[in-house]
Amino acid sequence: MLASSSLRSFSTAPPSSSSSESSSSSVHVERKNCFRRCRHLRNRTRFAAIKRENEREKRAAKDESETNTELCCVSFRRRSLASALASAFIMKSSPSFAGQVIDSMQKMLDETDELLKNPELSSEEKEGLEREKTFFEKQISRVQKNGEFVREQKERLSKTGNTDEAYYASGIRIAVKDVKSETQFWETAMGMRVTSINEKSGVVRLAYGRETLNEDDGGKASIEIHPLDSSLNNGANDSNNVVEKLKYIQCTVPFGIRVSRVYEAGGELLYGFGYFDLRSPNGVPVIASVAKRRDSLEAVCIESTNVDATTNAIRSASDNGLSIYDAQIPETKSEEDRKKLTSYVPPPPRGSKFLTALQYQKNKDGLRIDVFPDAATVRANMTFQEKVAEKAEQLRQKAFSSGSDEDDEEEASAGEDDDSQSNFAFLGLRAVSNANETKEVSNIGADKSNSWSLLVESLDAFEGRVKEQQQ
Repeated sequence: MLASSSLRSFSTAPPSSSSSESSSSSVHVERKNCFRRCRHLRNRTRFAAIKRENEREKRAAKDESETNTELCCVSFRRRSLASALASAFIMKSSPSFAGQVIDSMQKMLDETDELLKNPELSSEEKEGLEREKTFFEKQISRVQKNGEFVREQKERLSKTGNTDEAYYASGIRIAVKDVKSETQFWETAMGMRVTSINEKSGVVRLAYGRETLNEDDGGKASIEIHPLDSSLNNGANDSNNVVEKLKYIQCTVPFGIRVSRVYEAGGELLYGFGYFDLRSPNGVPVIASVAKRRDSLEAVCIESTNVDATTNAIRSASDNGLSIYDAQIPETKSEEDRKKLTSYVPPPPRGSKFLTALQYQKNKDGLRIDVFPDAATVRANMTFQEKVAEKAEQLRQKAFSSGSDEDDEEEASAGEDDDSQSNFAFLGLRAVSNANETKEVSNIGADKSNSWSLLVESLDAFEGRVKEQQQ
């Protein structure tokens, strides 16, 4: 009892200097011991993890020989699947019949269903086959819808006895200084495929699939790239009452654009917030967005100082086979309205029109010709809300850019545009009609200094040319 009380009195007394030094030393030693134990525990944990990883690798190596036969069967099927899809979608020299793509995919879907009935499938194999089945079902649905569109166009164009002109916009034509680099850009960066190369003329044609209207996965418009002739006029001739020039080519790519491939192909990215504002190696302006569309080649946009004169001139050149519609401008009075838009691509300015050979309800399925007013006309007709929206878009583009001086950027971009205009030219359009003859209508725009033309083929001539390309 006495010892206990004396101990309590000692513990409550103020510590002396020597006891304080002794306490500090013991705390230091205890801390070092604690660190040592923690380090030892971490090392033990690390060594245990390494040991477990080594054992896991040994077990995997042991199991590999046992499962090699099973996995060989699965990998062989996946290689066969890739080969079959490549055969279905890549242009081949042998002609294919209507329904071939759907038939081949339906056959692979049936095979997948049969494989899924095997009770001895592992969970990994079953999961892979389920993904294959979903893929085939979506592709079959897509091709069936495309087949309906193709059959409808072919039926319209087959009625040659009618007085009404039936048209189908089959492609656009451009000329560039360097055909090889331009072809690489549309292949590598934009995901198109070369459908034909004319070694004699140097003309290359690309598309997002088959051009023919005889196949269920056909009906894709093409881009025809010609070597540039210095005598061609690119528009923008101030001596004319109407000035027209190519504003951009618009594509809707379902799987996105890889910026690295744009630069790899010699292109340039000017803007990439929600949509892509690109320039090809020869300076051709391209607008690309990520969305699903029947044909990814969506539109060619022309800028004009007189929209009505340009659209009427192009329609007249098509013998009224192309129809003119006023471009619908979505209401974007607030940021909430902008969020409801299905695309981040800026909406057409007020006063824009577009031409299409399709019914208005189906204009999103085929190639369009958009005609926009020039910049001065656009600013003159802007509402206050549109000016605010334009300012917001300019701020977004400025934030996307490197942040250099605005005046320097404008001068640099203006210089680049002037230089790039000499490296390419818009040649015009391709179309298919229900007429029995093939003809080329020159000077189709209101600006008669342009060398734009409309090359119209009969259905038989069009199919014969496409078949010859495949061979």
